[in-house]
Formats: sequence, structure tokens, C-alpha cells
Amino acid sequence: MTQPSFRPYTHKADIPWEELAHDRSRCPVVHSEHLDAVQISSYAGVREVLQNLDKFTSTYSTLWPREEPLPEAEQVFAAADPPRHTRQRRLCIKALSASRIQHMRPFSERLADRLIDAIVAEGPTFDLVSTFARKVSEGHIGELLGLPDEDREHFLHLSALFELSTADPKSQAYSQEMAHWHAGLMKMVRERREAGSGSDDLITTLCFAELEDGDRLDEAEVAAMIRSVIRAGNTTTSAAIVNIVASLEWHPEQKAKYLADIEGLTPSLVEEGLRYDGPVLGLWRRCAQATTVQGHPLEPGDRIFSLYASGNHDPEVFDRPDEFVIDRDWKKMPPHLAFGYGIHHCIGMNLARLECETALSALYRRLPQLRLKPGAPIPQLPGPVFRTWTSLEMEYTASDPAAANR
Repeated sequence: MTQPSFRPYTHKADIPWEELAHDRSRCPVVHSEHLDAVQISSYAGVREVLQNLDKFTSTYSTLWPREEPLPEAEQVFAAADPPRHTRQRRLCIKALSASRIQHMRPFSERLADRLIDAIVAEGPTFDLVSTFARKVSEGHIGELLGLPDEDREHFLHLSALFELSTADPKSQAYSQEMAHWHAGLMKMVRERREAGSGSDDLITTLCFAELEDGDRLDEAEVAAMIRSVIRAGNTTTSAAIVNIVASLEWHPEQKAKYLADIEGLTPSLVEEGLRYDGPVLGLWRRCAQATTVQGHPLEPGDRIFSLYASGNHDPEVFDRPDEFVIDRDWKKMPPHLAFGYGIHHCIGMNLARLECETALSALYRRLPQLRLKPGAPIPQLPGPVFRTWTSLEMEYTASDPAAANR
């Protein structure tokens, strides 16, 4: 039996498109000895998994190949199945609607400019991950949740990309830190409930949200949902910003095109960046009943790893899939898989798009001579789930007058 080329635990490729194309064309649905799971690498196969909720459960965690389902209190959003997932999504969807998120645009633009001001004040070299991208994500999540400024660093530090994706969820240290974090969130939820429903932040909204039958989330479920929002929002969006900058810098002709029309091309740049090199390589599922994916038989209990990144490069769906083309007309194209598909379509996608658009447009408007620092190491994040770098050293021309313009 053909074995996949994708081996992220031992041979994670810096540029994986060739090995993903190998797997997609030769073994789009196959058991991977490396992952100890059924690897699915075609666009059609990934969508088949995501839309068949009765056959593929998310409750074993989408981030790790667990042996047992998550405790019920931790089954939230992407790690929940209907009807629990349906209930959570209905209670949360208004707080993250496109219209509400657009009201955050002035804050988003001020935050990006403030962070670039700090970069300019420090000098012509900086780490894009820690100095800009992660702070963009943390700022938006803190604002969305209504976290006091003095609490933001404390409550957001565990969502740091490297820590989350490399920590062993079974380790005692990880469990203790997560328990401490969850206890703090539970305390915050109780305080918001005691304060009443006068605020429109996400925590308060979830505390007092009701369905038609008067159903309301309990404190533990609100805390788990907020923890999920913090982790997912920080990790994926900061990685998306980093990946799109890297793609622009590695494709100078596309960068030149973008600099010539930043305002007009930013939305399509973000969509192409998410398709071409999104922050998630793939996610885990567990087969719940005997079934097939593209004719390949699966048994109950089989681990499933769906390679979103491979689906986003499927030539059956996307023209010139391994090329980075920032002016594609996304109104005429199939949706990419960076935000998932079906009922698990990312509930925070409106916020993610806003963050990426304001961060990237401000960065290249203020620092048009931005570039990768020559010779700097580009350490890739390990593991099969996330696709990004733990640091990305950048430099710019300090005398460029555009840097001072806001």
C-alpha cells in the first residue's frame, strides 16, 4: 500500500505543496502509518468528512488524536457535535456577526497603527510574530471579551501559538496551567453575571444569552467557550498574518502588485493567503460508524486527519493551485477550506478577516520597504495541525518617510 509523503512529526517540509500533491494524486484517502490515522487530502474528501456529522465526531478533540472523548464541559464549538454544538452556535452567532464585527474596525485600525508606531520607535528590525501578529490577535480578543487591560496578558498568555500546539495535553504541568486558567475564567464569568447584562462584550453576552425556550449556558460552559475563543482566535489569526506576509515576501511580483493597490487588493490578498498558506494544515476527527470516504472503507474508531491545506491546493477545484495569486476573483470561485465547512465553519471568520485586512494594509502602507531579514532563521512550528513559524525576523528602511504616516 502506498504510504503518504506527509510526515509532519519527523520530516515537516518548509514548502509542502509538492508532497501534498503526491498524496492527493496517489492516495487521497489512505491509512498513514506515520499519523496512525486515515489521511484525507482531496478537497472533496475533506468536505465529505466535514458534512457527515453523524459519521465523524469532533468530540475526541480536533487538535490531538485522543483515545477518549473530551469531558462534556470541554466539548465546545469545533470539539462539539449536535445538538450541543447547535445550541452553542445559536447562542454565540449574534455576538460575532459581520455587522457587529465591522463596528470594531476603528479599534482595529488604531491598534495596528499603534503597534507599528512601537516598531518604528524601536528601530529597523523586529520579529513579526511576537511584536506584531500576536499582539494584533491578543488585542482583538481582549477587546471582544471586554477584558480589563491589566488582565489581558494574564488571560491570553496560554493561547500563545507555540505553547498550545506543542504542549502535551496529558502532562501534569499542562493540566495544572489549564485548570488555573479555567478557574480564572469561571471567576470572571461569575463576576459578569453578578454585574448584570449592561455590557455588550462577548462574555456578558454569553452569560445572559437565551434561546426561545429560556435555555441558558451554565458557568462552566461559558468559561469553556471563552477559552476556546481565546485559543482559536489568537493562534490561527496571528499565524494567518505571518503566513501572508511570508508569502508576499517570497513572491516579489505579487508584493509589487499589492503595493500598487493596497486598498483594492487587501480583501482578495487575505482570501488567497488563507487558501495558499493558511494557518491550519489539518484537523483530527474520529469515525463514529462504518462508512466510506470517496469509496474508501472506514471503521468505527478510526482516527481521521483531514488535510485542509491539501484540499486548498486541489487542481480539481482551484486553477494554478500551487501559485500565489493575490488578485483572484473570489466571488467566482469555490470557497477555500481555511475556515472549515458546514456547521463547523469558523464562527470567528468575520473577526479573523477584519484583523488580517487591517493589519496587513497598515503594515505595508506604513512600511512599504518591509522585507525579510537576510540570513535570519525561519523556525517552523512542529506538528501536523498548525502551519506557521515561531518567529519571522523582518527589517525595513528606517529613513522611509511612509513609516511616520498614519
